[in-house]
Amino acid sequence: MPKRSKTVTMRTIADAMGVAASTISRALRDDPTIPVKRREEVRRMARKLGYQPNPLVANLMAQLHVQRRRDDPFNIAWIDLWPDDQESSGLQLLNPLLEGARRRASELGYGIEIHRPTRDGLSPDRLHRILVSRGQYALIVPPVPEAAMNYRLDLEGMAGVTIGTSLHKNRIHRVAPNLYQGSQLACHHLRDQGFRRIGLVLSEKMHERVEKSWTGAFLAEQQHWPKIDRLPPLLLNTWDRTRFNKWHSQYQPDAVLLSEPVPASWMKELSGGGRRRPSPIVWLLVEGRQPGVQGVDYRGNAIGAASVEMVVGQIHRNERGDPKIPNTLLLPGVWTAN
Repeated sequence: MPKRSKTVTMRTIADAMGVAASTISRALRDDPTIPVKRREEVRRMARKLGYQPNPLVANLMAQLHVQRRRDDPFNIAWIDLWPDDQESSGLQLLNPLLEGARRRASELGYGIEIHRPTRDGLSPDRLHRILVSRGQYALIVPPVPEAAMNYRLDLEGMAGVTIGTSLHKNRIHRVAPNLYQGSQLACHHLRDQGFRRIGLVLSEKMHERVEKSWTGAFLAEQQHWPKIDRLPPLLLNTWDRTRFNKWHSQYQPDAVLLSEPVPASWMKELSGGGRRRPSPIVWLLVEGRQPGVQGVDYRGNAIGAASVEMVVGQIHRNERGDPKIPNTLLLPGVWTAN
């Protein structure tokens, strides 16, 4: 091994390889316009010469980039995999996620450009070429529909973050609401209010989408309750009103946790009968602090902002491609009962 020098710079590597310093810089940032073989050669030469990036210089460059991008913003790609607006409207968090991401991106000197590959019929390879051609080497994937859970993104030379738990094919860095904590929070507040027989109603699709977090926390909380207060969760493959009515009649819950509109409409119809005190609906997912609604607010704006911060951090650290160990940042929900 040659003696390591403190003065090894990108120019040193460039001179040793007979290329421009800009080529070295781009190769060390995993710029996909530089061939993979060339990038590997540059990294080998950098290790051989003992090159290490100067963190103070990197910090300065990050600040300069922010100043430049305020006038000429570098867009972060927002990958919307929903087939149409009507279907995506059923997921409450999508709009606040995008709003929060746009606000934080602007504060950091970036823009957000929305891409809709499913609607435009783009393959992952075609999408990757478009992003590279536009110089968009950072992307954020918000929650996706069931049909797109196995959409395989090409992250060659890209910094990437996904929001939530629905994208399964790519194992990349993730920002997500702490759904387990949210279910616990709802149970605690209801018990504190005097409710004892608490129920949970979810579709099987939602149960799988949230990686069983809501149900897992609900069952774990029940272990601390008297047996008479423990109700089995109702998981429905289809919206079977008969099964729901039977479950409700048999267990007569004091309150019901849910996250989907169909069982909510059934609950409202039951409460109109007047035979007994209506069981209150408690939402496991609330979009903002809505009047007359109680449940868990995961603050979509904050999650969207955190996703931008995570992907910008990767940009500044020159991290590209699928990470060896994906990190997950969980943001806690807050109780709302307006």
